Amino acid sequence: MSGGLWQGNPATDAQQRLAFGRPRKRQGKATQADVLTAMLRKARSEHRALDLPEILRTGIAQFTARIFEIRKRGFRIENELRRSPDGGVQSRYWLRHDPERDGEQ
Repeated sequence: MSGGLWQGNPATDAQQRLAFGRPRKRQGKATQADVLTAMLRKARSEHRALDLPEILRTGIAQFTARIFEIRKRGFRIENELRRSPDGGVQSRYWLRHDPERDGEQ
């Protein structure tokens, strides 16, 4: 695990299925950060934010650490907090810049 403690955590097959439709075999095992990156990209392609309940369904317990890991790779992710009609707080994440697809910023 290069780059720091708890980085590069391998994704489970179930987590990979949520993000990629099936576990990745040929490209090597995906990390949890890869799973979240794929989910953020999909949400962006659909012109929407990635809602926290979607992230929680992956079973990634330390998802904020994974988002931090993705941001360190140059991705710009904005967190938006909103109040729901019942007064609860809803969190969602917008992928604003993808250095691997958008180029340098």
